Amino acid sequence: MRLGIIAASLLIAVAAAAGHAQDADTIVVGITADLQNLDPHNFRHRETETVLRNIYDGLVTRGPDMQPVPELAESIVQIDETTWEFRLRRGVKFHDGTEMTARDVAFSINRYVKEGAMGGQTSPRKDLLGPVTHAEAVDDYTVRVYLSAPWSVFLPYLVHHMIVPASVGDGLVEHPIGTGPFRFVEWVRGSHVVLERFDDYYGGAPDLGRSGPAPAKRVIFRIIPENATRLAALMAGEIDIMANVPVHAIADIERHPDLELRPVMGTRSYFTEFNVRRPPFDDVRVRQALNYAIDVDLVIDQLLGGLGQPLPTILSPLSFGYNDELEPYPYDPERARQLLAEAGYPNGFEFELSVENKRRDVAEAYAFMLAQVGVTANIRVWGDYNTMVEAMRRGELDAIMTDWGDSTMDPTGIFIPKLRTGDRGNFGGYSNPAVDALIEFAESTTSLEARAEAYRYAQKLVYEDAPMLFEYITQELYAQRKSLSGWDPIPDSRINLHTAVKQ
Repeated sequence: MRLGIIAASLLIAVAAAAGHAQDADTIVVGITADLQNLDPHNFRHRETETVLRNIYDGLVTRGPDMQPVPELAESIVQIDETTWEFRLRRGVKFHDGTEMTARDVAFSINRYVKEGAMGGQTSPRKDLLGPVTHAEAVDDYTVRVYLSAPWSVFLPYLVHHMIVPASVGDGLVEHPIGTGPFRFVEWVRGSHVVLERFDDYYGGAPDLGRSGPAPAKRVIFRIIPENATRLAALMAGEIDIMANVPVHAIADIERHPDLELRPVMGTRSYFTEFNVRRPPFDDVRVRQALNYAIDVDLVIDQLLGGLGQPLPTILSPLSFGYNDELEPYPYDPERARQLLAEAGYPNGFEFELSVENKRRDVAEAYAFMLAQVGVTANIRVWGDYNTMVEAMRRGELDAIMTDWGDSTMDPTGIFIPKLRTGDRGNFGGYSNPAVDALIEFAESTTSLEARAEAYRYAQKLVYEDAPMLFEYITQELYAQRKSLSGWDPIPDSRINLHTAVKQ
């Protein structure tokens, strides 16, 4: 009996959440995955950040141009190479009515960077603050943040960090209390998150044209993993914004009189990572050959609806220090066969290509193209991404198709974890001492031009080493009802609803 009551209550909640899309005061967003948790310092997950960033504000934020601008901070001064000072806006209130002070900000920074600061846990976002050691309140409205070394991307990375009240203590956040435009109401796991407008909101970042409380009274994030179900909900008027529009749905959306497509260049690079620790991928000629064997332009045109751009390495063209003198590997099967023969594989070879189901169609296209140069790619589909990655990290797999997001648009976010020897995202075991040295120099110099030049040269070395099959960066596709305005998609996948309004 109790299970029946719970199930009935859940159905009522889902129906209520769907019905709210018809309400002019409510904005309903269809997202693909549930939240990891409600603690803004205890996750590494884009959908979680999308929801929580409507509840919490940070010292800085960013808009569609991806440049950091003050949010809770009123002014920002770099005192020296390792010390930053933030003057806070006065009168900012948390959702429980208490005023935010420098004590709360210092507490939040320290909660990120101190070991075991969250009930014995260390924040999984700690590395997103790099060399930050601690913060201290100078007075009620002044905070100083200290670093152990100069870090040129401090402000872009600070965008990811949200302020909680010091009253949280050393426990984990279960009921969010932020300073953002919407306050938390409820989270039904696997179903939806409900937020309501915070009428005492201070207004947000003025540089982004934000002022005063949000126009919408209520925001609901519905968790709808299936593409077809999410699209049907959009067309039926049950949701106002659809995240992660599949390419095959573009024509249906463009034909619908009440809908519009909202594309934006994404921050996620796609590539196939080789296990360079064992044959045949320990030979650079083999790795280069596979790059020549794949027609990336054709894949983008046929499988991505043309909504992508081939990459010469894994760095986005929008990134700081991008080397625009490098051209993506051209499709040249004859050159691929020549390199394979030089490497001792005149008749090709056979390997296992691991992939998640969502990219199986691309894997099958790659397998067909590789077969044209004598290489047999046996596709292995994994149901769990983390399990696949851990197997690759242990050196048990030949190659994996994967991707990496770089929301800061700086090499620090992707080049270091993926290409520095032994770093956390370097699953294939790539190691080049010259690349490591260039990264170390780039991350320690205070000269932006010297830093950019170091990364440009590092890209050239990586291009020649070809530790991956370099693929593409795609556009992120959103769709919305035309009755919605005041919202723009942003490359880092956030859905900021501070100024969104329905007509």
